[in-house]
Amino acid sequence: MLAVAQGAGKEFDYEEGMFTDARDGKQYQTITFEIELKAGISVERTWLAENLNFNVPGSYCYDDEPAYCSRFGRLYNYEAAKEACPEGWHVPTIKEWNTLFKLFGGVHEAGTHLTPDGDSHMNMLYGGFAEPGHVFKDITISGNWWDSEAKGNDTAGIITLGKGTGEIAHQVIGNYHRLSSRCVKFHN
Repeated sequence: MLAVAQGAGKEFDYEEGMFTDARDGKQYQTITFEIELKAGISVERTWLAENLNFNVPGSYCYDDEPAYCSRFGRLYNYEAAKEACPEGWHVPTIKEWNTLFKLFGGVHEAGTHLTPDGDSHMNMLYGGFAEPGHVFKDITISGNWWDSEAKGNDTAGIITLGKGTGEIAHQVIGNYHRLSSRCVKFHN
């Protein structure tokens, strides 16, 4: 049953839940939002409310230290992020990200609602990122998540949220970088 909450100055419907990944038994908090579109149409989207932490080739713990994975999830290159989502889930499209951001006031203020201190229940942590050569950067300073739309043979889109700002950035980088990943459930 959906509950009603307040975010970005307006009410929205949501439901918190749990998902157990059958591949490794890890449990993830989930949140389902009912999102109103145009002309009285609404859709439901279920997101992992935690960063993914499924070990596949091309994924790493920050600084190669497993304790970071326990808190922040794994960092994935683009291909690994696509493979790591459980069956029935996928890396969000930029359209799905933007629909989520709209629910919380748009790209200029959604970040303040999506962090652990915000009212979205999304708990988006600042897990940093990694460059090739195991160069890890910005843990507790920025969060970076893949969007599922490849922008070329070796680039992909990312969503970035920096600490101390509510603004969300979208950019394109090399798909060999290692970023956090969220998964969205396929809905009809």
